[in-house]
Amino acid sequence: MNNTMTRGNQRGMTYLGMLILMVVIAFGAIIVIKVLPLYLEHFKVESSLKSLAQEPHDQLAGLPPSEIKMLLLKRLAVNDVEHVSKEDISVTREGSRIVVTVDYEARASLLMNLDVVAKFPDNRVELGGS
Repeated sequence: MNNTMTRGNQRGMTYLGMLILMVVIAFGAIIVIKVLPLYLEHFKVESSLKSLAQEPHDQLAGLPPSEIKMLLLKRLAVNDVEHVSKEDISVTREGSRIVVTVDYEARASLLMNLDVVAKFPDNRVELGGS
């Protein structure tokens, strides 16, 4: 039996197959690189809301909704959150509780005129109350 392999018996990926695989991997990497920061920023929004919830209720109870929005916006600015604006934040009172809701969407350019849109609805925290 001859152990040498001829060209017809060899198996493996062709140059075209390797090129297609590299294009698919590159496209997947581009998507991850563009989308991951949107989710990291969302974690910063959640962190800012949690830090606002740790404030003593006595300090927040007498503040108007606009001041509570400003407190949250300052926390978001410190955390370098760019996709949340003042219009995305709503502050309501439900009985003795203050409910702060952040409902926003973030966009990132994927390729040329193709964008990725991530919606983050109903991020809410209840402040104080019994």
